[in-house]
Amino acid sequence: MKIHIMTSIKDALVKFAEKYTVPEGDDRIRNPGPPFAAPVVPVESEKVLLYGMMPPIAKMDNTLSTLKAAKHISLSSNVIEKITGLKGCESCEILSLGRNQIKKLDGVEDVAETLQELWISYNLLQNVKGAEKLPKLRVLYLTQNLIAKVGELDTLKECKALEELTMIGNPVWNEHSLPGTSEDFREQIAGRCPWLKKLDGSPITEDERAAGAEKV
Repeated sequence: MKIHIMTSIKDALVKFAEKYTVPEGDDRIRNPGPPFAAPVVPVESEKVLLYGMMPPIAKMDNTLSTLKAAKHISLSSNVIEKITGLKGCESCEILSLGRNQIKKLDGVEDVAETLQELWISYNLLQNVKGAEKLPKLRVLYLTQNLIAKVGELDTLKECKALEELTMIGNPVWNEHSLPGTSEDFREQIAGRCPWLKKLDGSPITEDERAAGAEKV
């Protein structure tokens, strides 16, 4: 059933502030830890959690540009289709967009100067075009997307700072995780990104780097 009523970014910020603000005289611990305080002011917060809104967020818009202090912005578990509205998020180091309906990385370049971690598992990505515009990207979570060929990861050759990558559940991972093929998959990734330290939670070995260099 199609959902017609959605939560706007503006309303989501109001809900975020209400959720983490402890009323005066209330001794209950509702504060999950730094940087939250009472009262919470979204435009001053270093961590802004807009995940799992009910009804969900369908559209990222320019209201996000007010979050100039936010180092971690989470919009996971919504129904977002496009990455937009990030221009002005000048402190964003971690962007969490997992469990949405995103098909392209277009728009992520608006936080290219600061972004270090992109969590975008459980989406509809068929490639990672746009990742090359993120020179500081260290962590990329791509679990359970729609990437079907190793060649669709060639863009990552430009991500010289990338240290950690997850690919579990993508069609290309499923194919190469069959008996006798997973080693080749890891080698091909290592060949494309010899600076990568960890793939799917396991360290890349020197043998994998050496073998991968001959395959790419």
